[in-house]
Amino acid sequence: MYELSRIRLYSIGPAGARYADTVLDLRGVGEPVPSPAPAQADFFEDEPIGPPRRPAPAGVLFLENGGGKSVLLKLIFSVMLPGHRNTLGGASSGVLRKFLLADDCGHVALEWQHTLTGETVVVGKVSEWRGRQVSSDPRKFAEAWYSFRPGPGMNLDSLPVAESTALRPVAEGASAARGRRRTMKGFRDVLVETGKAYPNLDVVWEEVHERWNEHLGHLGLDPELFRYQREMNADEGEAAGLFAVKNDSDFTDLLLRAVTDTRDTDGLADLVHGFAHKLGRRAELTAEKDFTAGSLDLLRRIDEAARHRERARAVHAGAEQRTRTLARRLSARGTEERGRAAELAERADHAARSAAAERERERAGLIAAELAYRHACLALAAGERSAAAQRRELSDARTLHAAWQAAETVLAHRAAADRAARFDG
Repeated sequence: MYELSRIRLYSIGPAGARYADTVLDLRGVGEPVPSPAPAQADFFEDEPIGPPRRPAPAGVLFLENGGGKSVLLKLIFSVMLPGHRNTLGGASSGVLRKFLLADDCGHVALEWQHTLTGETVVVGKVSEWRGRQVSSDPRKFAEAWYSFRPGPGMNLDSLPVAESTALRPVAEGASAARGRRRTMKGFRDVLVETGKAYPNLDVVWEEVHERWNEHLGHLGLDPELFRYQREMNADEGEAAGLFAVKNDSDFTDLLLRAVTDTRDTDGLADLVHGFAHKLGRRAELTAEKDFTAGSLDLLRRIDEAARHRERARAVHAGAEQRTRTLARRLSARGTEERGRAAELAERADHAARSAAAERERERAGLIAAELAYRHACLALAAGERSAAAQRRELSDARTLHAAWQAAETVLAHRAAADRAARFDG
């Protein structure tokens, strides 16, 4: 949602009350903006102090009768409600053409500020007489509308309405435009070129009422709201007068004007004819509605059953997939275990053969040991017998040796005895 922030009027207005270059500033006196959007200021612009604030929530314009209050509203509505039939004061009024002199190129620019982000958008209207001659022919009255988002490159104060613009901010109430006024074509050329040089400006130029209304809707500025404002200010009465209806037909007319385009009566007729046809077929449509409701209930149940079946199928498919995966894993594990079992059986057989051979070796060792023992026992007995025989032989030899030793003594004794006997004899 947007609120009116500033109004700039340049070279326009009735002959007795011209707007040479006037800016009505409503900024910076409302509540702070809750979610301010980042903004880049112009080079010579002062840095903002504090968060941005909304425009004035209300304002009062004190002027005497004939001072120009209705003129200001007419100019504002000429931007937001293009076309002479939307001019304040009635469809037969050609007063907007009276606000422009022959050599004028009039401008009405409105700056709107978003209530939440503080972002601004400028919408404006430029008008002039073709051929620089005032005429009663409305086809010679040229009008165009434009919009852009203020930023580095251009804002409301630096609109190219004249051949040059003051770079630095001017004093309050003074005009920033310098030099000769630009024509509509010159203004359009500068506006478009500036938009090309600064794409962030989002410059739009329109010359057709319907397309301008559509663009206002895209910007978030609904022209229908301003149509209500125009009707409420048509006779400078109260807003309640717009909704003062005397009967049902007046309310119906008000509602139809609010929701339909009066230029497209064929569409309204088709709509009414369609409703009448539907009302004529109400009993048939009611039966069809009941049948459709019952069918929808049954179809809903079928759909739920189908969803349950799909979920069961999905669960079954998942379980089947998991089972197949498990079977493959078990088969691979069985093959691996059978290989391991064969290897273990071979090892067990080899171990059994090794154990039997070991037992045979132990038994052979025991037999060999027994044989060696018995052989040793026999060898011991033979040795003992041999030793006993050798002891006896040794004893005999010793006896014989002793005898031989004694024989010499005996022989010597006998020889001595013989000699002694010889000597005695």
